[in-house]
Amino acid sequence: MRGTVKHKFSKKTTFGMRLAEERKRLGMRQAEFSALVGTDVPKQSLYENDKRELRGDYLARLAAVDVDIVYVLTGRRNQGEWLGQGASELLNAYLSLPPEMQDALDLFIRALRDQFDRSEGATLHGLRLDYRAENERRR
Repeated sequence: MRGTVKHKFSKKTTFGMRLAEERKRLGMRQAEFSALVGTDVPKQSLYENDKRELRGDYLARLAAVDVDIVYVLTGRRNQGEWLGQGASELLNAYLSLPPEMQDALDLFIRALRDQFDRSEGATLHGLRLDYRAENERRR
């Protein structure tokens, strides 16, 4: 039986914050990113700090370099089908982590998934159904 997990992964974000998050997701610094989208670093900084409005021509250039425009504008990820609120918040939280933490989380999630794919009765400590902790064996 599966329970409901309450989630509070995301905090209130602005267009600029989400734009900066997308730039980082693409692995770019402001200078590299601004050159790619045809602007300069001061203007890119203004966009990311919500001091300059996002215009249609700028958004089109962002889309051309695989920025998730839907996310920048709405705060919801569009991965194929629309993600639900919980999945979108979880993905946002994951993408905001540094790469080494994403790698660690990937390993953890795969291990967790593999554990639940195993036969019922196996424990988190091993595949053997007769597993007992050391202090329980002594009794």
